[in-house]
Amino acid sequence: MSYEKVDLAVIGGGPGGYVASIRASKMGLKVAVVEKDKPGGVCLNYGCVPTKSLYHTARLMEEIKKAETFGINVSVPELDFKKAMARKEQIINIQRKGIETYFKKNNISFIKGEGEILEKGKILVKNSNGNDMEIEAKNIIIATGSSAADVEPFDLSEDGIMDNTDILSLEELPQSLLIIGGGVVGSEFANIFSSFGSKVTIVEILPEILSTEDEEVSKLIHNAFKKKGIDIFTDSKVEDFKRSAGNFKCTISGGNEISAEKILISVGRKPNSSGIGLEKAGVEVDERGYIKVNLKLETSVKGIYAIGDVTGGLQLAHVASKEGKIAAGNISGEVGEINYDAVPWAIFTSPEIGSVGLNERQAKERNIDVCTGVFPFSHNSKAYIEGETEGFMKIVTRGDTGEILGSQIVGPGASDLIHEVAVAMNSELLVDDLASTVHSHPTLSEIVMETAEDCSGLATHK
Repeated sequence: MSYEKVDLAVIGGGPGGYVASIRASKMGLKVAVVEKDKPGGVCLNYGCVPTKSLYHTARLMEEIKKAETFGINVSVPELDFKKAMARKEQIINIQRKGIETYFKKNNISFIKGEGEILEKGKILVKNSNGNDMEIEAKNIIIATGSSAADVEPFDLSEDGIMDNTDILSLEELPQSLLIIGGGVVGSEFANIFSSFGSKVTIVEILPEILSTEDEEVSKLIHNAFKKKGIDIFTDSKVEDFKRSAGNFKCTISGGNEISAEKILISVGRKPNSSGIGLEKAGVEVDERGYIKVNLKLETSVKGIYAIGDVTGGLQLAHVASKEGKIAAGNISGEVGEINYDAVPWAIFTSPEIGSVGLNERQAKERNIDVCTGVFPFSHNSKAYIEGETEGFMKIVTRGDTGEILGSQIVGPGASDLIHEVAVAMNSELLVDDLASTVHSHPTLSEIVMETAEDCSGLATHK
């Protein structure tokens, strides 16, 4: 058995773990990363990056279909599914090699294998070739993430029933796809595969898809999906299913029957917290298995930190990355905390969604005196130029002070535009600061200025 002694050992090489390791190394620590699969974790290999690669292909197909509107005559586009999937793999491989380069550049030891904490400061790494290793570490960061959970009556081990990882390994485009769960993951895949030509059905147990988003946002996406031919059953669940003639025959609430070639399960995640030695080290977890941490991201055991999905917080890659930087800083003596109130997120549907902070409903539930500004993309010149006028932006503020509580955008460029509000919130600017900032014309960003102006009823083009 080989040994290594480091200042910091990180278990998990995803967006939380690898970012934490690089930051710690840049701050002068000797670092090792333990990863059982591939560098980049779920986000790079099975989540954010590959899905957005396919999303871009889907968007491009939709754009080509509208080419005649711009005076361009082209034939109807045909999807080469294998090429689209191959391009997705090429992007993953390039970025994976990039992470490996960052490890080498920063003198970080990348150790392939399954890490288990033996006791505080000691990790056993087991790998497939039998060359086990023991790491002695002054500090440990747990960044093992989460994985898809089974949903009754389905079993993910059954052929044709997939999670977000399996669907990204398909070799042929399914003629029909049933998606269980209309949250972020389910909605993104519904948009992609519908654009590709699959007949898509969503079954959602809640009253609306994307139920955590602003009500007007989820309603707009619901209607956009219906226009694309996506069938949506809300307040519903699959009661029973069986195989018939190569397809799944599913009975849902109310007696409706759905036939689908493939089924995607996109409901619920579970923490990857078992089998990594938490009990041996005395690390506390909650009743669901998520690791408990304080604001400094330290666990119940001094010197052991946890970040990302495994802590049960916001399950977003960029949150894990930021937590990784915070944890590395705290270990290095630069004490810090993350401001979760100003964390933006994006949902890559068509049109796409960008959000930050509270929506109007959430603010009112806190008994806050709310003032909102709303502005449609149909009143924005650049949106007309690009041929994408569907959607709107909303800013939620405190009526008495102008403090920005949150914002929601659904429309072209939403995933990028939302960051202007996130910066404002993180800098504690008021809505009037956004309204008074000159924005270049014609740009989509003008919608931020006009929405902020609308909070005072002063939007020029409304």
